[in-house]
Amino acid sequence: MQNDFLDFVSKIGAMKPATIDDSKEQQVEKLYNLLLSPDYDAEEKIDGCHYMTFGNRLFSTEGCEKTDNYPHIRDFLIHLGMPNLILDGEINFPNKTSQFVTRVTGANEKQACDFQKDYGYVHYTMWDILRTPKGTWLINQPYRQRREILEQFYERFIRGSSMEQYIHLTERRTMDKKRFFEEIIASGKEGIVLKKVDSLYVMGKKPMWQWMKLKQKDEADFFVTGYEPPKVEYTGKNVVDWNYWKEVNNILIPVTKYYYMGWIGAIELSAYINGEVTKVCTCSGISEELRAEISANPNKYINKVAKVTFMEKTEAGYPRHPRFEQFHESKTAKECTWELTEG
Repeated sequence: MQNDFLDFVSKIGAMKPATIDDSKEQQVEKLYNLLLSPDYDAEEKIDGCHYMTFGNRLFSTEGCEKTDNYPHIRDFLIHLGMPNLILDGEINFPNKTSQFVTRVTGANEKQACDFQKDYGYVHYTMWDILRTPKGTWLINQPYRQRREILEQFYERFIRGSSMEQYIHLTERRTMDKKRFFEEIIASGKEGIVLKKVDSLYVMGKKPMWQWMKLKQKDEADFFVTGYEPPKVEYTGKNVVDWNYWKEVNNILIPVTKYYYMGWIGAIELSAYINGEVTKVCTCSGISEELRAEISANPNKYINKVAKVTFMEKTEAGYPRHPRFEQFHESKTAKECTWELTEG
């Protein structure tokens, strides 16, 4: 069964939405138009871990089986008796971030079950169906048709069952999507995914503007205190056509462009926490032009203040998914303060 799933993933590739970079004005303008367009539906973005069901088993999109970590979902899928069914969705805890969820997804079976006994059982929120219980493939059907089939499945087999409290559908809007996004953000949730109504479940690389994430971002100012080296070995798919090779330990290997060029990998950013200089995060997202400039003059950028956007704070109080935006020329390192979560 696991080999079948891995073969499926290698051929299909779990479809994942692209992320809008809202620092680019032209993309923001296009995104606003998508919110108003009848060609897109909006679904709530669930903050959890991406999992697919394959019959009565659950796999991460990397092909790692974790079925027994979720015995309540496993037993229900066994009860349904649908070996052909393939669903796509998110393992999540309501009102918790994906970091909390990884305490279950990243644990072994016993640890996962013990954790859920103490903190409650994970939920599975579905957003797509790739194969019906009768074995009919739907990946070449448009999104809205797949969604209608998924809703019919939910109404027939989930609604009113004992698992309705744990298995859900993503909330969806076909109209008033701008208001929907504002309501989602106001409620403290992660954001929305805009899905083109005629989009297929595309194999391989997903076309731009088919599924687009729109998420709330916070921002903060930190200052540069150091640099991380780049990764050495290139592990991408197009090795044959790769232009950057070097001898490492007397062996010629493909290396990353940053390593080949002698550039930094990421900048180390800090802030004053309780009066002490404390590392807060490392940050990439730097243009190649700026990366080359920093690499050539690293001391020049120490203590420079950087504006960073991030999704939210982690449970420990650090910025989650930080991204460099720009340097502040008029702000000093002493002005950069931060608070961590107590406990």
